[in-house]
Amino acid sequence: MGIVSIGLGLVVLVFSSLPVRLMDPVWQLQFSGALTAGGFSLLIGTLLVCTAGALPVSPPPIHANVKLLRGICTWVAILYLALIPIQLYAGMRVLQQKSGEEGRTQASWRKFKKQLEATGNEQELRALLGQLPQPINLPAKLDQPFPKFKELIVAEADSRFNALAFQTDQARSRRLQGFISEAANNTLKSLLFAGGFAAFGQGKEGGPTLLDKALGLFGNKPRRRGRAA
Repeated sequence: MGIVSIGLGLVVLVFSSLPVRLMDPVWQLQFSGALTAGGFSLLIGTLLVCTAGALPVSPPPIHANVKLLRGICTWVAILYLALIPIQLYAGMRVLQQKSGEEGRTQASWRKFKKQLEATGNEQELRALLGQLPQPINLPAKLDQPFPKFKELIVAEADSRFNALAFQTDQARSRRLQGFISEAANNTLKSLLFAGGFAAFGQGKEGGPTLLDKALGLFGNKPRRRGRAA
């Protein structure tokens, strides 16, 4: 059962990380999420295998596998700790990319509005609207004088820009709140998984685990006895 549990965790990790794009912050977040999602199965499987290896009736091959698994657990614990700053950095980069895209969209709207206000006749207006990504075709003959028609077009463009700016601010606020909540959640999970694997990580057989070493760094050092009066 332990091997099956570890296998399930690895399947989740591998298939959630494909295709590999190491420098892409979106993939980095996806990989971090896969490690978090498969961490429980990996940890339970490790517990079952190590428990089986500790039994007196366990065959020698299991003892050898347990020794190898404990060595791997040391690196897995370090990986989960390294995952915390990676997630934070990748999340900040994704937020910056989204903000950059929205900023370019708003800049395009401002440029369009200035060009719209600068049109001086019907031909210039038709040419400008025809250059849009989704061209606006005006009727062959305007139903009102050009200055009045242009005023209505500018007002409509201004209304759409204000709606876009409001939606952008709302989306940015939701992304930031979601990032803070997810970062706190993933950080806590990563710390718990790191502690769990550190409890199994062992450099030498019979030696202290990685968790024991870490706790020893923060433990109370033995006090020196004072000289007798």
